[in-house]
Amino acid sequence: MKDYLSEMRSFAAVIEQGSFTGAARATAVSKGLISQHVKRLEEALGAQLLFRSTRKLELTEIGSTFLTYCQNISQSADAAFEAVEALRGEPVGTVRITVPVSFGEMFLHDIIVEFQKAHPRIQIEMELENTFRDLQASHIDVAIRAGLTDDPDQVAIPLGQLSELVCASPAYWQQHPKPQTPDDLASHNCLVNFQYYKDRKWVFFSETGPQSVTAQGNLRLNHYPLIRNATVQGLGLARLPRYVAMPEIRAGRLETALERYHSPLRPIYLVYPYQGNLPVKNRLMIDFIRNWFMMHPDLLESH
Repeated sequence: MKDYLSEMRSFAAVIEQGSFTGAARATAVSKGLISQHVKRLEEALGAQLLFRSTRKLELTEIGSTFLTYCQNISQSADAAFEAVEALRGEPVGTVRITVPVSFGEMFLHDIIVEFQKAHPRIQIEMELENTFRDLQASHIDVAIRAGLTDDPDQVAIPLGQLSELVCASPAYWQQHPKPQTPDDLASHNCLVNFQYYKDRKWVFFSETGPQSVTAQGNLRLNHYPLIRNATVQGLGLARLPRYVAMPEIRAGRLETALERYHSPLRPIYLVYPYQGNLPVKNRLMIDFIRNWFMMHPDLLESH
């Protein structure tokens, strides 16, 4: 049987890039050659793989089935070369990462800098977004997520649990007594993230059980780093994720209150699509992120 690896890679690239032109650009070959490759596959299979129109490309049923094998063989070929590169010296390739917005803004920069010092030939593409995307369909190698989907083709490594701390600046505490119970928050200007607390309800847990209070204040934002900045400036009291608050607490710019009360916990996972042969570059990134959080245990609650 003829070797159709190049043709299969070209077909996968057409679907991944959404056009023959995009596939040619991504694979650094001519558009005409990409078209020839797809035509050869269709002749070899005796079936049409694509419905072509001037506006878009659509997979036939056979094309959809065949695409999975094309993508798998393409990924296996890449992984084989990357594995050999790793044995010969420095790993190469691109790792695509997606993380929640505030999470990425806080410390993914530090992780990226440290990782690229150790592996300068690995390129990183990082997207900051709060939506759950299909990792395989979006060609994303690694994701950090609060919670999980029910996708059985994903591997999830727990990094810790997300908790929140009630904080304010030292200047704010000089003018307002620290609350002793959640009910005392009624006399404070609470800065609220309306993306997560549309009803402004803050829930606390203690030895006596859960308690819900309505956080009242004159400033509501949907971005935790902005809320942190406003809190540091003394505009009010906030309930911030531990990973957002701890750098400011260590620097003395924020102080906590209600330490006997705890917020609900949300697990944080490092997620990646299951692959029989995980590329070396992906494994290096996964291990690096996991170890980085192990070295910074105050950012997330322990498992």
